Amino acid sequence: MTAERDCDGVVCFAAVDWWYHSQGHSERRIMVELVKDLPVLWVNPIAIRAPRPGKTQLAGRRVLRKLRSTLKGYRRDPNGIRVLSPLFVPVYNDRFARVNGVLLRAQVAIACRLARIRRPSCFVTLPTAAHAVTGRRWHRVVFNRSDNYLALPGVDGPFVAGLENRLLDAADEVLYVNRDLMAAEVGRVRRATYLGHGVDFAHFAHGGELPEPAAMAALARPVVGFYGALDEFTIDRTLLEHTARALPDATLLLIGTVAMDLGPLEREPNVVVTGPIPYEELPAWAARFDVGIMPWLRNEWIRYCNPIKLKEYLAAGFPVVSIDFPELAPYHDLVRAVDDAEGFVAAIRAELAAGRDDAGRAARQAAVADSSWVGLARSVRESLSADR
Repeated sequence: MTAERDCDGVVCFAAVDWWYHSQGHSERRIMVELVKDLPVLWVNPIAIRAPRPGKTQLAGRRVLRKLRSTLKGYRRDPNGIRVLSPLFVPVYNDRFARVNGVLLRAQVAIACRLARIRRPSCFVTLPTAAHAVTGRRWHRVVFNRSDNYLALPGVDGPFVAGLENRLLDAADEVLYVNRDLMAAEVGRVRRATYLGHGVDFAHFAHGGELPEPAAMAALARPVVGFYGALDEFTIDRTLLEHTARALPDATLLLIGTVAMDLGPLEREPNVVVTGPIPYEELPAWAARFDVGIMPWLRNEWIRYCNPIKLKEYLAAGFPVVSIDFPELAPYHDLVRAVDDAEGFVAAIRAELAAGRDDAGRAARQAAVADSSWVGLARSVRESLSADR
């Protein structure tokens, strides 16, 4: 599979859509760095499960945003990345995985010619790209093992497992962001590497120097804040409801794309849901959190995740309270990690009572100051090259 010469471009089969998902996602940050060195073709995902009305939260909204993205076709983003929104059949079984593999290969081949990429390496995250990846020759194949998709609610387990196994067998190297997932698979792949996540440190560390958003200034203090995707498989809505009621004098601020029913929570008088805020403006909001929270569900998805916002929160410097999860272990001395709703509220109260202190802020920021996306992109570039 490895050619003699280095690759002259990267095809990234992404797990998130370039046009509507967070700009802070790891694939995006890495590819934005890589495109400074060589051409990058970003292939928007064909998803891994179909939205099901009555089963999937806000199914209609998800279908509409995907349709709008698909209609964009092939475009070049201002930062130089070529973005392909492929046509595909939104059916998720073995037969249509092969059909979509043929469709994807054809569209990627055309896009590579347009981008003048002749010897591409492949960086793949979402398993549903497996047949497109294994159906053609690459300089190198790097499987970005960012999540355990078997734990995603609503997926066909045996179907997804087959696709993941196909990629694990094909990959020259598998990159992991979760140590538990790496430990479970290290014996069956050619090369396993723990990559972790980076952080745009300067972006988040200096948010307090930006003007305070008017909407933020209008909130009652203290502010207990969260930003990120509000999904039914990651966010414990019951925990948030309990927190809002237990802290009636605090504002519970939730920033991000809403992909779950927050109706009961939004009826609490001290809860504010803003929807998504542009990545460029986010640090100005986060800098004014009195406490940042990570209100995770305790499930297999969270067990095998590694939230990027952990390092972003630490870079911003505010106190952090989180439901405990394995990848939090290296930061237990900097984050209050708890196991239940009562402990969650008690930890928030303790941090609010203590207030912010310069020493705590400095310690949190120092822990992630060297975790740059530039460094991670350099590691990925080496993985995509011939000499690894």
